[in-house]
Amino acid sequence: MDTPAESANLKSQYAAQVAADLERNSAEHERLSSEIAALQEQLTVLEENRALLLSMRQTLGDDTDGATENGGVSGSGDGSSARREVAALSATRKARKKANAAGGKRKGAESGGSRPRRQRVRETGVPTLRELVSNDLAQHGEPRSAAEVTAALSKALPEREIKPTVVRGTLESLVAKGQAHRTKQKKSVFYSAATTDAAADAGEPSEARAS
Repeated sequence: MDTPAESANLKSQYAAQVAADLERNSAEHERLSSEIAALQEQLTVLEENRALLLSMRQTLGDDTDGATENGGVSGSGDGSSARREVAALSATRKARKKANAAGGKRKGAESGGSRPRRQRVRETGVPTLRELVSNDLAQHGEPRSAAEVTAALSKALPEREIKPTVVRGTLESLVAKGQAHRTKQKKSVFYSAATTDAAADAGEPSEARAS
């Protein structure tokens, strides 16, 4: 038989255990209540958004037969909406491609308009660099260097930009076609105009090959 002291000790232990359980219960109750309140708030927001979306869909003319009483939407409604979005995206991409293509054509036309510089020079009667170099050699009987030809042309035509490298390339082209002679004196290279007979003789083989 338990003594009064033991009974009192056991009673105090039960009381402490009950108090601890009650405290844990209160804490869990408070936690769950806050979570329920947060979930209830989220649910309210979702319901408001859903009502707004349904109203917008009805305003846009989409049928609402697929909507059930608890807010479900049929698969056909989602499919038609997705198809409309895909069609709209495809149309937008096609419009962008057409705009880019049109812009590319305009740029090509603009660049093409500034490209045939040689044709415009010929149409206005301005002689080409080849003609200028050939005429300069013909006017001077003695051989001339590329630097001398460049200096003479730059002085005669100050408005044109005549580079020595381009003049030298033109002289070499005339030599290759038999329209000029090239001679070398020490480390310098000189060019002179070819005679008419020599140029004609040099031109015959190329004409025969062309025919």
